[in-house]
Amino acid sequence: MRWLRSTFALKAAMAAAAGLLAFSPASPAQAQRAQSGSVELAGHTVRCSGVRIVSDRRLPSEGAAAPGVLILNPRMLNEQPPTVRLFVFHHECGHHNVGDSELRADCWAVEQGVRAGWLDARGVKQVCLSFEDAPETATHPSGRRRCLNLDRCFASAQAALARAQPAAHAARAAASGSPAGQVSDTPRLVNGPTLLATGTHAYSGTEPCAEAERGQAGTLAARGIGQRARAAGCR
Repeated sequence: MRWLRSTFALKAAMAAAAGLLAFSPASPAQAQRAQSGSVELAGHTVRCSGVRIVSDRRLPSEGAAAPGVLILNPRMLNEQPPTVRLFVFHHECGHHNVGDSELRADCWAVEQGVRAGWLDARGVKQVCLSFEDAPETATHPSGRRRCLNLDRCFASAQAALARAQPAAHAARAAASGSPAGQVSDTPRLVNGPTLLATGTHAYSGTEPCAEAERGQAGTLAARGIGQRARAAGCR
């Protein structure tokens, strides 16, 4: 995962741009050429706007970027988990969007993964492991530094996604005519209530029903309740 700088790499990129790098036979991680410029990778359709995608098994890394070209090595990609394959693609596409900084390209890839839903905390750990704790070089930060950067970018991307969710709720509320912040799944009353039947009082005393009813009716009549006494009788 590097921005091409060596003479060999630049020549390879120029050949790829000229269409001289043919695609090898299909494999699980093989990026297949498509008319739209998108490719199928790890079960996802991915694209890098304005960039030509080619495959080269001779590439000494999983992926690389050169002006106008994104190169993938399917042989090496096959050795990585699906999330890492997607990260490699977006990292290289990130170079075309943020420049030659490895850390910024890593962060760009993380942001895309969080938004699209293919990158979670477990995936971040897998990407970190793919760096193999490599030491710093003239073109790449150390694996440890990149891992720390991944964690920061992931936390920031998650926070941004959480902030965007209330706005999405407000948009749905506006579309449905409900006040913002009051989106609810509670069903609304369409028709008024309809009386289906009247109820009765159940009797649970120890006296026989007839005697209890007479005694209860007498008590209620003495209190002036009158005809309502029958409503409290036995069923």
